Amino acid sequence: MIIDEVQSFARDFINFKSFRTSGRKAKIREAYTILTGEKIKVSCSTCYIEALLLIYNSKPMATRNYELKKGVLLEAFGDASKTCTNDTITDELGDWYMANQPEKIIYFERTRSVPPPIVQPRITIIPPTEKVVEKDMGAELMEQVLEPKKKQVKAKK
Repeated sequence: MIIDEVQSFARDFINFKSFRTSGRKAKIREAYTILTGEKIKVSCSTCYIEALLLIYNSKPMATRNYELKKGVLLEAFGDASKTCTNDTITDELGDWYMANQPEKIIYFERTRSVPPPIVQPRITIIPPTEKVVEKDMGAELMEQVLEPKKKQVKAKK
């Protein structure tokens, strides 16, 4: 494809005047017309370079499904091949961490799928009954503690 060919010589065309041939200029014009539907000014050398930058940047960048938070270094104990940073993480490594060490999801800015929700423990709250509300538990406890002492004191008199 013509766009791939233009992308292959774009850097040399910009950096070296010897690479600015009429054949390459024709290819740039053709690729630019394919992408935008417009024509380049033939006499303007800056227009060729601007067109090259547009053509060069038209290629979509590879996207990753996983992105780590800033400054994070992930390591798997005993396996140096699983060590990665945000620059070196791949989809395969991200999948491995999600399958084998899902607790490390806190270090990820973006993951392939939505993490499963954290399930709260099932706690049933039982509303207090009227008897418990009316009864003063502290007073009852005090009666149990103090009652044996009262009996002992009365016995000695």
